[in-house]
Amino acid sequence: MFDSLFAEGGLSLERLKVLIEVHDAGSIARAAPGDPVRHSQYSRQLRELSQFFGCEVAQRRGKLVKLTVEGTRLAELARQFLRGLEDFHAECRSERVVYNIAAGDSLIQWLVIPRLGAMLTSLPDVRFATLNLRTDEIVQQVADSRVDFGLVRKNAVVAGMKSASLGTLSYVAVVPEELITRKKPPTFSEVLRAFPLALQTTDGQFTNRLREIALAAGGTFRPGLACQSFPQVFAAVKSGRFAAILPEIAARDLPPRSCHKIYGDPLLQLRREITLVWNPRVISVRPHAASIVAKIQAALRF
Repeated sequence: MFDSLFAEGGLSLERLKVLIEVHDAGSIARAAPGDPVRHSQYSRQLRELSQFFGCEVAQRRGKLVKLTVEGTRLAELARQFLRGLEDFHAECRSERVVYNIAAGDSLIQWLVIPRLGAMLTSLPDVRFATLNLRTDEIVQQVADSRVDFGLVRKNAVVAGMKSASLGTLSYVAVVPEELITRKKPPTFSEVLRAFPLALQTTDGQFTNRLREIALAAGGTFRPGLACQSFPQVFAAVKSGRFAAILPEIAARDLPPRSCHKIYGDPLLQLRREITLVWNPRVISVRPHAASIVAKIQAALRF
């Protein structure tokens, strides 16, 4: 059995690890930046893999050496094989098996981390690692098995992935009480045009939809502060100097009576269904993955 794999040299765990590193980085140069010795070593090891399998696993494209279609497929096979070995190694040494969960910063901070602790009591042999990634990165890395589980909006799920709905993320407008100079609370349209606004700008879909809502309300859209994440927006609101549109799960963490919350019908347009996604290969390769999926669904449902 497997005689053809052992009839000649050239295949090793180290070479497969290098292949995966080059795949994840995108090229040899990015996998070994500023290190000509490692660059040469990686090139040699990929050539040896090519000779062993009888196909080119990498080729030069312009100034970069990148994996071919065959190299990409081999990297995916190697990742599953090494992930299984790594889990077996951990189990034999009575160490925790690591599963990673990727999501945007706001979901990690206000949904994932607060709920994972309770789940670990029923999973004494498991350790979780969180990854802060953009939606497109989560989808790609779940697809090639770099990420075990991801949280994305429903319309980002692609064919071939398994998914389960966790709930609907709603938004609320918040204005610090110290910015309100009259007894009558501000309306939603006033939040957008009459107060300095902190805005999360890295989610293009969210930003564009909010701009459309503001213009439809007859106002201008000139935020006073551009932020890279909702936790940054949250910090701006807590400073007392900025209003904002926040996920409702984040707004719950604001100090009591520090802000006025406005729930307007236009905010319903920003709602998005959040889903847990995973690659079905994770279930077949990793021990206990099927039961962990079920536990994550139950823990993170909102």
